Amino acid sequence: MPDVFDCIERKVRKIFGEAPVCVHVGDVKECEIKRHPTYPKFRSEAISSGVRSAPSSRLWESMIAMGRLSDLDGDNTWRLVILDCIVPCFRSISSKISRDFRAEREEIRSAMVATALEVWADTAMGVPPRHVRDRMVKAAFDAAFRFADATSSEWSMDDIEMFARPETSAQGSTLRASSIIDVDSIRDADVAEQIRGERLGALYQRLGHFDAVRSFHDQLRSGSRSGSVSQAVRSFGLLRSRISNPNLYYYASDLYPSFIGLREAAGVMGIAESAAHRLIRAGQFPFPVARAGRSYKVSVKALMHFKDIPDAIVHVDDIESGALHAGGGVR
Repeated sequence: MPDVFDCIERKVRKIFGEAPVCVHVGDVKECEIKRHPTYPKFRSEAISSGVRSAPSSRLWESMIAMGRLSDLDGDNTWRLVILDCIVPCFRSISSKISRDFRAEREEIRSAMVATALEVWADTAMGVPPRHVRDRMVKAAFDAAFRFADATSSEWSMDDIEMFARPETSAQGSTLRASSIIDVDSIRDADVAEQIRGERLGALYQRLGHFDAVRSFHDQLRSGSRSGSVSQAVRSFGLLRSRISNPNLYYYASDLYPSFIGLREAAGVMGIAESAAHRLIRAGQFPFPVARAGRSYKVSVKALMHFKDIPDAIVHVDDIESGALHAGGGVR
């Protein structure tokens, strides 16, 4: 069977290549901190700091936060990065256990990774990020000894892709509005899509934000900017993507910055910034935050998910129609 440690390492190196890696907000272009090493250098530093003292490492705190944020998006990239930066300390012990117990080394390693991932899932809430790495390592060591002692193949695995667990998407949510029409009950997907966009456009108009939205639309139409929905357009087969520019679709979250400060996020949540800091330190903040130097950045998508605000896919025409109607028919 393939060595799961090698599979993880190859997968992550293929993802990042020689490009710089941002552990602060996940995107080098959006990050305010300009120190971004290539993945090999980043990995070397992460391994070293994890061995020295993960609980006091800001780097590991940031890595755990990025892993949690990626999970919310259904992306396992940073989960794999965390594993890739942990498994070097598993290699020698797994080989020793294999020799001492005459057990299959690859199966022991698979057991260690599977157990580490179980701990990752179990520590999503209520465990401070600084403790997650050490809990994963300890549990993996215990699992290796148990597996070898029982000489069981219960944990065997053939491919790293088994660990890419499907995530529940927030796309099924509907925008709350005063309308008595339940979009989920509409069988015609194109009609539901149109109503969803018009409702959102009307909301922007009532809040006085539509001028900024119109500017965003102009950039989409001119091609000077694109939304983040191109892959989803192909996956969902949205009707107008077949007869017009697919870039005229976008996620509602594209209108907002990717990250905001903790103070602004706390205000949206209705709590004090000091309370938000206490919750983060205790591992009880309701969703992950990114560490950027001495401050925290909050993912707008994660905040929307927490506030039950749907990140709907909308078309510029529907948004503008809804805004036009809410504004009394005047552009």
